[in-house]
Amino acid sequence: ALIELYGKYSEQFGLQAKSATTNSLTKKSKPVLQAMCKKYDDLSKVDKTSALVGKVDEVKVQMQDNISAMLKNTEQAESLAERSDQLNEQASVFKKKSTDLRKQMRCKNLKMTIILTLLVVGVLAIILVPLIMKARSK
Repeated sequence: ALIELYGKYSEQFGLQAKSATTNSLTKKSKPVLQAMCKKYDDLSKVDKTSALVGKVDEVKVQMQDNISAMLKNTEQAESLAERSDQLNEQASVFKKKSTDLRKQMRCKNLKMTIILTLLVVGVLAIILVPLIMKARSK
């Protein structure tokens, strides 16, 4: 950087710089010095190593973000797996209870059918037996 500055300064003000008095070249050399300051203000533009380190840092940040997102997704997947297991367990319990309830309802329905059938037969017997007895006695 200093060699480059010396080269440019010597090109423009070589002979004048040797014979100049204090502060006599300040205004004339200001643009040259400003250009050099601008050029070396951002090292990543001049120094390839700095640019590469900057890119590596960007990649590191991106990788950290990706790993963080992956861990978050893994936690969510584990949470969903737990919920899924709970739902499967609840579904199994529901199926067993519904099967048991179905059996109970069949038994109750069968009992009611038998009771109604016996009741109808009993009522018919009460009505028909006296009628049949009267008809035989005549």
